[in-house]
Amino acid sequence: MNFALFSAGDAYSTAGKIMGRQSAGKAMIRGVARRWPTETLHAFGYDRAGGEALLRQLGEDGFTGALRWRQGPGDDALETLGAVYYPAPITPDLAHARNARGPTSYSLFGVTHTLSSAGAMDQVAALILPPFKPWDALICTSNAAHTVVHRLQDELRDWFARETGASRFNPIQTPVIPLGVDAPAFARTPAQIASARAALGLSSGDTAFLFAGRLSFHAKANPSALYQGLQMAAGRTGPLVCIEAGVYPNSGMATAFESARAKLAPGVRFITVDGADEARYLQAWQAADVFASLSDNIQETFGLTPLEAMAAGQPVLVSDWNGYKDTVREGVDGYRIPVTLPMAGTGQDLALRHALGQDSYDFFIGRVSMSTAIDISSLADRIEALARDPALRARLGAAGAKRAREEFDWPVILDRYVKLVRALGDIRRAAGPLPPEPWTSRPDPFALFSDYPTRTLAPSSVISVKAGTAAVESLLVLEIARYVLRDPRLTPEAVLSVHRAIEIAGEMTVSGLQSAIPTMGRADAIRALMLLTKLDLVEVRL
Repeated sequence: MNFALFSAGDAYSTAGKIMGRQSAGKAMIRGVARRWPTETLHAFGYDRAGGEALLRQLGEDGFTGALRWRQGPGDDALETLGAVYYPAPITPDLAHARNARGPTSYSLFGVTHTLSSAGAMDQVAALILPPFKPWDALICTSNAAHTVVHRLQDELRDWFARETGASRFNPIQTPVIPLGVDAPAFARTPAQIASARAALGLSSGDTAFLFAGRLSFHAKANPSALYQGLQMAAGRTGPLVCIEAGVYPNSGMATAFESARAKLAPGVRFITVDGADEARYLQAWQAADVFASLSDNIQETFGLTPLEAMAAGQPVLVSDWNGYKDTVREGVDGYRIPVTLPMAGTGQDLALRHALGQDSYDFFIGRVSMSTAIDISSLADRIEALARDPALRARLGAAGAKRAREEFDWPVILDRYVKLVRALGDIRRAAGPLPPEPWTSRPDPFALFSDYPTRTLAPSSVISVKAGTAAVESLLVLEIARYVLRDPRLTPEAVLSVHRAIEIAGEMTVSGLQSAIPTMGRADAIRALMLLTKLDLVEVRL
């Protein structure tokens, strides 16, 4: 593994919320544990607690190796590894911190998730600007996502060129690599299928279509197309069953779904499963004959659940939408139902209303969804074909399971990450060694505010002690001073070592102090000296 994992918040856990980003991150860590079960891996971050949580999670997934945590901006180990993986589009602070160490010290690479929010659009567009470098990357999880990223970047590039005359931009790398799936976790046995169907009250003659995921008509998939398609097909085949497994964000959403079922699909038997009930949710997955996900929402960038269904050996029935176009092969793993979007030029008012705060994000994506139409006639035909033909379901399901194992299992995807990091390393090395770059809007406060004081310390300033070690120790325990000594770089021991060096010399210059303690960094030695001066323990003659 030639990259470190950024240990960030809830990026790898579904404990706080069950969203696509967290589910993908959780499965990825399980994939890391499967791919490198006994190796020494590296974590990177600003808070050591994040690294400790990541190690616990890896251990729960069977990892028995070692995890070495690196605090930003990094060290020589990152230069040897080559890159840091960030579980979202990489951020300017990460790049600035890396550049302050050395722009070519390592690469940064992140991954797209939703691309419809204002923050996400701003973030991916700005990757063409400093502080990012050509040896950094944004993994696009689908070809459609790749197109969106480049449209946003091209528009920003054109705007800067037109308004400022700018001609040089950062050609960040944008490879297309899909998200992965923990394929073995979704494999089903005949016994599991039979048990789950019995638990859900399904008979041998029932054909059960499953939708699993967020039950939100404005932010995930409006259920109207699925309900109408099922109702139309049921009129030809006889009663069908639809399992809806997930979590409603609120009671109003649950009522909306119930009303839509009664109105649009009165001839379909519905089984609702609470997605928060893990055992029941698993039964829903194991019992279904066909998986259906008719996403019509721009918030959907990749779509994990069809891959999970393929890994479970289920034929998949999806909208011909974004990442689904890359994962589901028409007539091989399942079917993609045509989707119609309005022509360009008819939605600018929606974007502007959201940008100005007149419409919430939920209302913005919901209004776009209501202008996105799925071909219900084609959907009903496919539902009917799958309901009538068990052999067809078996053939499509087997093809999907094979594809999930061979092309989308997380260890396979992680190997593609490894190859990407090697390629980024080639670009980085070709650039040659570059000097550290300052973070222009985050300068040294002692430089930015140098006009505030009467005077500043100089290398020729003469220093001598005014009190002994006991006095130093007695003052360093006071909270008014001790709060800054919790920094691992400025410890009480470091302050005492500076005091000791001055006391032994009797008198020395500031530059002499730095020579007397070669193991301490220049900045740390100066700050320790100034702390002693602040507490009137050392005298400085400028």
